[in-house]
Amino acid sequence: MKKLPILGFFFVAIILVLVMPDFVDAQTSTYNKKFDSPEYLKIHLLFTNDLHGGIAPSKAWFMNPEFPPDLGGGAAMFTYVKEIRQAAAAEGAEVLLLDGGNIFQGTPLGMADSGRVMVDWMNEMEYDASVIGLQEFMFGMGNISKLNERAHFPLLGANLKSDLYSPQENLVKTFQGVKLGIFGLSTANTPRKLLPGQTAGVEFGQEIITAREQIKVLKDQGANCIIGLSHLGVPYQREDEFAEFVDTYEDESDFSDRVITNLELAYLVDGIDLIVSGGTNAGYNTPWEDPQTHTLIVQGYGGASNIGHIVLYIHRETGTLAGYKQPFSRGVLFTLSTDDVRPDLDMAKQLSELEKTRSFAGKRDFSKAQNSPVSGESTQLNRWQYEVPSFDRENYLDVATWNMEWFPKSNDSTITAVAEIMQKINADVYAVQEIGSLEQFAIMMELLPAYDFQVTRQSSFFDQAVIYKKSVLAYVGREEPFAHSDYNFAGRPPLRVDFVWTVDGQRTPVSIIDLHLKCCGNGLERRKKSVAELHEYLSLGMEMGEENIIVLGDWNDQLDDVGVTQSFTAFLDDPENFRFATDRIAGDVEQASYPSWPSFLDHILIGKGFFDEFENGSTIQTLPVTEWLGSWEEYELIISDHRPVLMQLNMTQ
Repeated sequence: MKKLPILGFFFVAIILVLVMPDFVDAQTSTYNKKFDSPEYLKIHLLFTNDLHGGIAPSKAWFMNPEFPPDLGGGAAMFTYVKEIRQAAAAEGAEVLLLDGGNIFQGTPLGMADSGRVMVDWMNEMEYDASVIGLQEFMFGMGNISKLNERAHFPLLGANLKSDLYSPQENLVKTFQGVKLGIFGLSTANTPRKLLPGQTAGVEFGQEIITAREQIKVLKDQGANCIIGLSHLGVPYQREDEFAEFVDTYEDESDFSDRVITNLELAYLVDGIDLIVSGGTNAGYNTPWEDPQTHTLIVQGYGGASNIGHIVLYIHRETGTLAGYKQPFSRGVLFTLSTDDVRPDLDMAKQLSELEKTRSFAGKRDFSKAQNSPVSGESTQLNRWQYEVPSFDRENYLDVATWNMEWFPKSNDSTITAVAEIMQKINADVYAVQEIGSLEQFAIMMELLPAYDFQVTRQSSFFDQAVIYKKSVLAYVGREEPFAHSDYNFAGRPPLRVDFVWTVDGQRTPVSIIDLHLKCCGNGLERRKKSVAELHEYLSLGMEMGEENIIVLGDWNDQLDDVGVTQSFTAFLDDPENFRFATDRIAGDVEQASYPSWPSFLDHILIGKGFFDEFENGSTIQTLPVTEWLGSWEEYELIISDHRPVLMQLNMTQ
């Protein structure tokens, strides 16, 4: 196979840095020409994070939304790593390949076999280690144990313990007689972000304490250069976040029960030379250097769109990190564009075929509806004593959409208030968006035993859920149809859940699609593209007879905008097949679903299978939460800045 001259990047970089002035021999230095002497060991540290199963070839929508270049994914990364290993061998250097966690969740390719195909690919890449990320718990600790057995590299987790399986804590790598110590750190916030069953039986140790323990253990083994694989993330706008942290930090006890980032870890823990970060998709071309401890932090963009590369120089006699070099003019991240690196052809073909087979969804078989066990009468919730009327009507399908703004906004107050309102409204389906804590969401659902739910599994920013009444809706199946390419959906692929609605022997297929489209910035263009993609997807389903469609959620756009200023064109131009039920009320400022603007952003769209039912005495309304809670200020403080919208379809034939 013909190889592109990737090594040219490094020759150019070497020429540039040779003309730079000398620096002090300290970790804070960049390249110094004396590092090329035998006194120093050169290591090419390659790193990835938040791969999210995105190793198939893809389009770089984030680079050019109109004409996106091609990304080679895992096949291009394979070529790149192979070239670097060849170059390192030729110059007597070493290569270390590390990953910052969140390996498989996020695409059908990664999720279909619970991460096995991703581990197999990482084995071919010859990774040295990875850390157990938050989303590795998608299928529980038992699955992590199986993935670790399959892997030719350790999945590290120094602060994780369970009776079922306790991960390897650290790793010592010896290169030409020089020892490097590597430890893995998972975020103790993991249980809050997932459903309780996913982290059942797992104890998460406090990150700062664990890091200090690991540094001592590794130094006792003779490793004087310490690398942390730390899944605590580097936040967006790292400079502002760090400045705010330093201004407000008073005492380390503040960190015993709060979410911390790698910026804070580096500031508070002395002795870590470099952190390979994972847990957020905020990539940074230049390393962060803590001003107090001089710890370096590197973090790439997610989704296998790039690979990180930083050159480390280790003093052979002391085993300490003397300096580092950024190999590219922009820094340490290399975008895997096929214009810059040719994908390995065999691997590219294999990954493309795998993605196609795992992304395909055929016609749904509604005859296989699964009836959930129906609980008895629920305990009447009345902590808040809200006077909320029941909207349950015989032979009506009651469907509501509700953006809950960082649920739970006020912790236990939000949980109990929302549960009480939902129970009293008594709708058949609630499509909710902006779930910040799945753990807290599950606690709320325990208060509503008459309902079951399905949540997103492949979102990278907030979750959606479809909550349904078990007595009238039988579960058929679920899908996140745009998980393989979710850029236009802002990292929140829509959740589709299929049911059979049954009342008095009448059985009707119903497909609910819950979405939360992009807001702000370049949101308009991304909404236009996502709506067009959704229209194409649903139109193909209609060709197979799937006409009973209800799409609802936060569309982040108004129906009464005109021309290029709104994103609904694909559906508005197809009135024979689709109709916005919210069109009836979208122009009424009193019905605004987002009163703070005021605007109407939360819509319900129906397919032609429900046109007759909608015209047969059905209703659509924004629910008067202000009346129930006493004031808008109270509602916004406890629950959300969006109001729920309810549609009641008359299913009488």
